[in-house]
Amino acid sequence: MSSTRLPSKELAEHLLVPYVSTERPLPTLFMDVLAPAHGGPWPPLFFFHGWHQNLLNARPRAKALAQRGFCVLNLNLRGRGGTVGEPDANGWEIRDASDALAAARQIYPQLCSDSQHPRGFGASGGGGNILALVGKCPDLLASAVVWCGVSDYARWFEWNEKGNYRDEMERWIAPNPREHAEAYRSRSGLTVAPNRICPLKIFHGKDDDCVPVEHARAYAEAQKGQPDRDTGAAPFEYVELQGVGHEIPDAPHLKQAAAFLLAHDKPVYVPPRGRWVVAGFLKTHYFEIAWDHAGLVGSIDIDLRRRRLHLDCPSSIAAQVRLAGPVKDPEVLDPAPEGSRIVCVRQHRGWTVLDVLLRKKPLGLRW
Repeated sequence: MSSTRLPSKELAEHLLVPYVSTERPLPTLFMDVLAPAHGGPWPPLFFFHGWHQNLLNARPRAKALAQRGFCVLNLNLRGRGGTVGEPDANGWEIRDASDALAAARQIYPQLCSDSQHPRGFGASGGGGNILALVGKCPDLLASAVVWCGVSDYARWFEWNEKGNYRDEMERWIAPNPREHAEAYRSRSGLTVAPNRICPLKIFHGKDDDCVPVEHARAYAEAQKGQPDRDTGAAPFEYVELQGVGHEIPDAPHLKQAAAFLLAHDKPVYVPPRGRWVVAGFLKTHYFEIAWDHAGLVGSIDIDLRRRRLHLDCPSSIAAQVRLAGPVKDPEVLDPAPEGSRIVCVRQHRGWTVLDVLLRKKPLGLRW
């Protein structure tokens, strides 16, 4: 199926579809699955709702994107709208997108393509979700579009003196960024901006009075001078809209967003060697890293060809490393910090899982 095929005007609308999270805890979550009723399957598109919202608020725009030739997975984040699960602001909640995709492909194969790679769209708080997803799951999306997204939660907290957005940040992240700077950095897309390898387009109104335009400008600045990875530099576009506030009008910008997402439809690949920022966790098709808390920030240097991995997180006591496929005789590289070791090695659903004791010190592994 070509993504350039004209979609039918009639939509298939499957609302509040349940799916099960594979992450902790294990709640049943919900999404809408919206797609043209005929001519599919269509490329999947993750749609993240805004701050203080749930999937009901996002449904009209999600339907509008579905009309343009996508199978839109309109996600309801954990704990929103009275549903189960604990919200955690770009922690484990954004990994639920992978489970939503698996469920949609299984339940609605006639609508959600198994061969075309997912795209991402989010505005405001949902844009912040996309910026985090691009950096924490760098090879998940073929491309993404962000409208007026939150890139730096500490910046947003300090700016929001009225406190109408601080309420959830205080509950979901930490009481304030001055005393909990790392927790706020771990949730921010700006922190993992160096990890981006998928095409990304950002729209932001210059007169935005909810998420100041400095969020987009800071992210765009972070993209300058980034070293090209083995796959080459992925396209990045930033459009600053003059005379526009927080509510970006659908016309003509939704058409432009859809065109970008349809044009950038190729999979992206994590290079076999590189350095990555790990903000809570890093999830790729070949390896995954998670610190012992979603609010921690560290880094890894990995060489898949030489089977070497160096972990560094000054705040983490332990980490979990997941490597695709079977691994034979993993071990700690010398010199091993005192007390650091591999605690457990096990196989789980095609992955080799290593539970590692770091004790807040850098640690090297080979396998």
